[in-house]
Amino acid sequence: MSFGNEDYHLIWSENPGPKPSWGPLMGGRCEGSSPLGTLRRVAPIIILASMVICLVLYYTSPMGAAAVYASETPGLDSITTEAYRKRLRIRGTQRRLPQALIIGVRKCGTRALIEMLNLHPHIQKNGVEMHFFDDDERYANGLEWYRKKMPYSFDNQVTVEKTPSYFISREAPARIRAMNETIKLLLIVREPATRVLSDYTQIMETKMRKGRQVAPFHKRVLTPDGEINDGFKAIQISQYAVHVLRWLREFPREQIHIIDGDNLIVDPFTEIDKVQRFLRLPLHIKPDNFYFNETKGFYCMRNETFQKCLADAKGRPHPYVDPVVMSRLRKFFAPFNEQFYEMVGHNFGWPTS
Repeated sequence: MSFGNEDYHLIWSENPGPKPSWGPLMGGRCEGSSPLGTLRRVAPIIILASMVICLVLYYTSPMGAAAVYASETPGLDSITTEAYRKRLRIRGTQRRLPQALIIGVRKCGTRALIEMLNLHPHIQKNGVEMHFFDDDERYANGLEWYRKKMPYSFDNQVTVEKTPSYFISREAPARIRAMNETIKLLLIVREPATRVLSDYTQIMETKMRKGRQVAPFHKRVLTPDGEINDGFKAIQISQYAVHVLRWLREFPREQIHIIDGDNLIVDPFTEIDKVQRFLRLPLHIKPDNFYFNETKGFYCMRNETFQKCLADAKGRPHPYVDPVVMSRLRKFFAPFNEQFYEMVGHNFGWPTS
């Protein structure tokens, strides 16, 4: 048979002859190849399939999940790590409304508190401040929107959200009660005058980074005639009795656990142990989970898989303030403190001058 060109012919034969042998070097096989040769060809496929199966099991089994939850990736900032954790879906988990809230107080150690609680395997933190209950626009999104912002958690874990400004919000207590009237509330406080100074220090550093002028501390806390400037928001926040009254109108005292923020700095285990008991969790957090970092000058955290210190911005040194000014502040806060002690049933013994 020919195809238009007599130089090329297609010859049909009933007996085409023996099959060509390419040999092992050409990707073929020799006549009578052994089982070992077959195994060599399929081994890469078997290994690859095994690796895929192992990865799937790791990220879908409770043991793998525990490893992921316990780990902290070095080099990732907290926002990146938190975003990763919130997107991670593991078999047996779901997003839940928080069963506990850290409601304040600003500059009293709320970040340290949630990070220390996160040492507990039954705690699942939401590291981003949601401002759901104190922001009308966010609250209008509804509880389902809020729930979807929470991290995935197991049935035996407590989801904790932290927004310090809830404490001073007029709307937050009633809104939180409408969500869950049995929710556990965590409130951390410090000596009020020191809290004002810490608040001022953060405001000062933020403005200085932006190249803005900052008034000296005494000009912020005192009026021109030498009276306490109770229009300064930092001073208003430290009037704990004014704000806690709104919470006690909505929740019984036994649902609000108050942490001594000054003691958390020097004896973190004692305060965290009280919290894990208040939340009725197994007592997994031990004294060994905390160690004093001589370089930073405060306690850091560790467990079997990682160790972590708070960012350098935490525990920043305060500027020098005339002791007379601090004494004036403490005298101003004294009657508010006495009311607060009576309302919460605990005397913190803060100085009055």
